[in-house]
Amino acid sequence: MPGPKRDESIIIVGAGVFGLSSALHLARAGYTNIHLFDKQDFLSTNYSFAAGSDGASADENKILRASYGGQELYQRMAFEAMREWERWNSDMASDKNLPEALKGTEKLWDRCGFLRIEKSFGQHEVDTQNSFPKEIKHTQYRITNQQRTQEATQSGIPASKFDPFNRASRGLKTDGILDMTAGYTLASKACTYALHLCRHAGVHLHLGPSIGTFTSFLTASTKIAGIKTADGIIHQAALVIVATGGWTPSLLPTSQSLLETTAGTVLTINLPPSRPDLWDKYAPENFPVWSWNMGGYDAASENPGGLYGFPRTPEGVIKFGFRGAKWTNYAFPASSGNTKISYPKTDIVAVHSFMCLLRSCWSTDQTDRNQMLL
Repeated sequence: MPGPKRDESIIIVGAGVFGLSSALHLARAGYTNIHLFDKQDFLSTNYSFAAGSDGASADENKILRASYGGQELYQRMAFEAMREWERWNSDMASDKNLPEALKGTEKLWDRCGFLRIEKSFGQHEVDTQNSFPKEIKHTQYRITNQQRTQEATQSGIPASKFDPFNRASRGLKTDGILDMTAGYTLASKACTYALHLCRHAGVHLHLGPSIGTFTSFLTASTKIAGIKTADGIIHQAALVIVATGGWTPSLLPTSQSLLETTAGTVLTINLPPSRPDLWDKYAPENFPVWSWNMGGYDAASENPGGLYGFPRTPEGVIKFGFRGAKWTNYAFPASSGNTKISYPKTDIVAVHSFMCLLRSCWSTDQTDRNQMLL
């Protein structure tokens, strides 16, 4: 089927990371009539969870790494993404018209390193190291190799990044890699920047509970011809893209047998301003992104999964997460039959205080945990 003409209307439902990137790349490819819809007014909330934003994109940070075992497609995409993030850092530094929420932000992507540790050197890490290109081997430091750790410290990498939890000094068995190609992105701020770029690229924004909330598809014969929003307005389009994360199966019935909405557990801690020693200890200059036992999760085994975490954000927030067996919420009626599908339940907050927040982060994958384009 031929794609839309450059001036025909294209609708994107969902202004999270996938919707934003779709809109931005289409605009840069010369499409001039792009409309981005979302029920949330991200222009006001700047994708901040604390300000009420909802979705996987409304998060403090995300790991950016190319360590996918032997999955070289994901590895290649990650390295390509890193180059784009470097460009964004450079472009943002010279942008004189940044949104207020981004002023003072030095960079969106921080290559602070990713420490992947387990009790022993796992097969997933072996596969990762074997598949990495030769030209980046010098960025991979086996933490049990004293020569390599000395070379790292001589090149300016702090020793604290190799054993941030003092496992070696406590005699605890530990092995792994400090991967200096990897790091983290500031997720909410990156989405705010992408929305800013979309506006300047001419993307039409429809954000908010009335004008941005999708209610139904318009059909013409066997094709989708547009959408209807909560304000009753019909929007016709030559192409409709649905990029709604955990809400996708509930909006797109054809995906219900292919996709599953799941949640991981996320904990954030606010460092007290009165503890400059902690701000220094957990700064990305001294503390890496880290994971424990992340290569060992197997749904068929008794291993429940692993932990991961980040250095502090510029605002002093430290995030931890659990990755392995995930939560589901089978509460939404499926489009056919007498079954139900998993649906985001984002109002779950188990612990919430002035220093600590425990919440769920919902996303959607194929049942084999891969991404899908329909």
